[in-house]
Amino acid sequence: MRKASYSLIIVLAFCLYKPAMAQYNVKDSVATGVLVEASYAAQLPGGDLAKDFGWNSNVQIGAYYKTKNNWIFGAQGAFIFGNVLRNTSIFDSIATSDRNLIANDGTYPSVSYFERGYDIQFSVGKLFTFSKPNPNSGILVTLNGGYIRHHIRIQAPNTPQVDSLYEQGYDRLTQGFCFTEFVGYQYLGNMRMLNFFAGFEFTQAFTQGLRYDFDLMKMDSQNKHDLLSGFRVGWILPIYRQESTKFYTY
Repeated sequence: MRKASYSLIIVLAFCLYKPAMAQYNVKDSVATGVLVEASYAAQLPGGDLAKDFGWNSNVQIGAYYKTKNNWIFGAQGAFIFGNVLRNTSIFDSIATSDRNLIANDGTYPSVSYFERGYDIQFSVGKLFTFSKPNPNSGILVTLNGGYIRHHIRIQAPNTPQVDSLYEQGYDRLTQGFCFTEFVGYQYLGNMRMLNFFAGFEFTQAFTQGLRYDFDLMKMDSQNKHDLLSGFRVGWILPIYRQESTKFYTY
């Protein structure tokens, strides 16, 4: 069984390595094809979002098509997560005078608060190149639009006030439409595994709460304006269109 597993790993490694041997000569021609990307961003909140959360992380994957004119079209999805909660007053109605919760056994539980969310966006962009030796690298500008959703995740073992049933009354579940602008630098070279991008992005979201808030004793129906800004860096796996005159092996 173990021998079969090693054999499978070797086969998969060869399959991944073999496509990387055939490289597109991007330094003297405009490449067209699919760009598969994975990236990370550290973000600071603004607007109504900053009332509840501090800085967060954002892990994103996407797939885009790059045309001969260096236009880029595609879609992306991101997972938003953080552990900085600013608005802890939402639990005052169920907390003690020293702002602690009480567990089933009468002790103070270890309570953790997290930001969780995701977004799905469609993207259109343009790559502006200034270097003749490589017409596939340069300043990348994109505009994205789609859907965003976020909430507070509460972890408090053996605490009935915020268990799976009552947690929804405090999690501030919010959703809406969002737009993101990105400006940065993208590099596509002959080595398929050494392609990247980096730059700044700014997200504006027009959202609305979906819960009945127990602490406020009312439905959270107020329109909100959530903002996120940060620096994103990512890795690109290009899958170029096969043109025999522009491929070579080394």
